[in-house]
Formats: sequence, C-alpha cells, structure tokens
Amino acid sequence: MKEKLQVLWCANSKAWVTHQFFIEWRNIVFGPSVKNYLIDNGLPLKCVLLLDNAPAHPPGLEDDLLDEFKFIKIVYLPPNTTSTLQPMDQQVISNFKKLFTKHLFKRCFEVTENTNLTLREFWKNHYNIVICLKLIDIAWKGVTKRTLNSLRDNYGQMLF
Repeated sequence: MKEKLQVLWCANSKAWVTHQFFIEWRNIVFGPSVKNYLIDNGLPLKCVLLLDNAPAHPPGLEDDLLDEFKFIKIVYLPPNTTSTLQPMDQQVISNFKKLFTKHLFKRCFEVTENTNLTLREFWKNHYNIVICLKLIDIAWKGVTKRTLNSLRDNYGQMLF
C-alpha cells in the first residue's frame, strides 16, 4: 500500500526535515513537477525556489541540482527574516486548514450518517493515512490562486 502512495516517506526522531530528505524531495518531487507544469503551460523553464535558513537548506544546494533542473534558481531569505515573513503566509495556512477540516467533517458525516457508528468507530475503521492524504490533496487544490498570488506579491515586496 505504502509504495502506491505518491508520498516520500521518511522518519526523523525530531520530526525535522533533514538535508538528505530535502535533496530527495527537490529532485524527485519539486523539480519534475515544476518542469512538467511549465512545459504543460507553455511557460519558459524558469523557477525560483525561495528558502529560509533552516538546517535542511544549507548554502550550496544549487551545486548538486540534477542537470535537468538547472533552470531552478535557489534564493535564500536574509537571516532572521522568517519571523517577519510568517504572518504573510498565515492566510494560506488558514485557508488550507479550513478546507481540510471542511472535507474531513464532510467525510465523517457521509460515513456516519444514518448509521449507528460512533466517532470512535469512524476514526478506527473509516479513516487512515490514504484518506488523510486524499483530503490533504483536495484541500490544497482548493486554496485559490488569488490567495497564493497575494502571498507571492507580499514576499516579492519584502525581498525586492
């Protein structure tokens, strides 16, 4: 089952993204999906990957980009700007959480309506990682371009 899910599985005792996991994500998920999106939409192969100074994002990440992803430019935020920028992305996070919760409750109601199922039974027998990932996908697709563009516009004003 796990192999069929389009998810990178990784464990870390501190639940942090490691440098190696980040490199895998960039080369296996981010690079191909951005390249496909740009090609599918007839856009030039240009991309900026904006990173903070987290331990998983050390300087020099562009050095080990696969050749097919050299169109990705990696830009680092100035040190100590994360706390300044975080309030700007709260709208995106808030929208995502609301959409996820909405779809989770919808699923719960659909499964339990006109039954004697308890919520405990719903969580135990009718909710799992596959369903959770599907709900995440649905919720993320529900975040509007307008919301994402406002985030981009705000970050752009801060950085340039």
